Amino acid sequence: MLNFDWATTISDGWAKFIVLMAFVAPMIFALSMKKSYIFAGAVDKAWWRNLKIWVVLIVAVQVGIYLFF
Repeated sequence: MLNFDWATTISDGWAKFIVLMAFVAPMIFALSMKKSYIFAGAVDKAWWRNLKIWVVLIVAVQVGIYLFF
């Protein structure tokens, strides 16, 4: 199937960095979206409909859990 023997040569620091970047990359993508795209189709522009707020909160929780455990 898949052979991940090459991953044994990666240090723990680099592995943690790669995983954290996997969390941060979608956050950067979401933060770069235009407001008109985020609120497209919404009946109102309530603060809780803003994707940027939710993505930052969720990524912060994920990174916090990852760094803690």
